[in-house]
Amino acid sequence: NPIEHLWNIMKSRIQTRRGVERVTTAGELKLILKQEWERITIEEINREVSKLPSILAQCISQKGGNKFHG
Repeated sequence: NPIEHLWNIMKSRIQTRRGVERVTTAGELKLILKQEWERITIEEINREVSKLPSILAQCISQKGGNKFHG
């Protein structure tokens, strides 16, 4: 799922940016997530979407199983 990979990118960037500093309010979390979402480039989105044909082919070859990492 491409969105899962984008969430992982955001999580990594937030951890890098904030280090050990904790988010303490819902408002702060919302602001940080919005900022990081806006930093995701169209190239990053396209890279994740371009993986779908390969992932779908693997899923089909395993008859719907998901014992692979796309």
